[in-house]
Amino acid sequence: MKISNKKKKYFQTESIVLNLFNLGEADRIITLLTPNYGIIRAVAKGVRKPNSRNGGHLDILNKINAYVRIGENLNNLSQADTIDGYGEIKQNLKKISLCFYILELSEKFSVENDPNNNIYQLLEEVLESIKSVENDELLIRWFEIKLLISAGFLPELYNCLISGKKLEEGDHVFSFEEGGLIDYNYYSESLNHSIILKKTIKATRFLVDNNWSNVNKLNISPKTINDIKIIMQRYIRTLINSRVNSETFLSLIHNN
Repeated sequence: MKISNKKKKYFQTESIVLNLFNLGEADRIITLLTPNYGIIRAVAKGVRKPNSRNGGHLDILNKINAYVRIGENLNNLSQADTIDGYGEIKQNLKKISLCFYILELSEKFSVENDPNNNIYQLLEEVLESIKSVENDELLIRWFEIKLLISAGFLPELYNCLISGKKLEEGDHVFSFEEGGLIDYNYYSESLNHSIILKKTIKATRFLVDNNWSNVNKLNISPKTINDIKIIMQRYIRTLINSRVNSETFLSLIHNN
């Protein structure tokens, strides 16, 4: 459901605040992820003033009802009401760092004014799970993989991308340029390749094929989870052609 900018109009939508930037002395540009419009960017006028009725609602991570007027050049966010402020998350620095990371990835793999309800629902589910999750590293890995599926960038995990043949069980190679697995015989240190162990391949496939409820019951070793992390984050950097800004903060917090 793309937004038509031919005529100015108001619409209301549930949304999650992904980002915000100061504009002028009192305004902000708010980046929202919505279920039916994809990414929306809108100006919230006067929101930085102490008496602003919208100021407390427009924080990063808040789930809100947003009332937006479509403009020819820039949308205007006229009203916001909080659905969930995720207060229990905001009181925990480690959980906040997780959220910054998943919010940034959600923005990078979403398109402005182009809906992807799967990404919105995934973000909702993960934010809810973060409130009480114990194995947060596994949750992030599951999120990364499901986000890649929703955005159409899931790497090939079953067939060799060079020969086209089904991969036999065993250690293989992840080719970041090809976008998935290739047979071990094609490994080259000079290319953008990384060896991936058999157990890491099996665990990654399980994350692809299962919901969080099933994944959360799985006993995966910290080393295997870390191996998946190295592969997925490097693959994501290849796709977006840059680092994820919140990666550094996430690593700093979770390694302390």
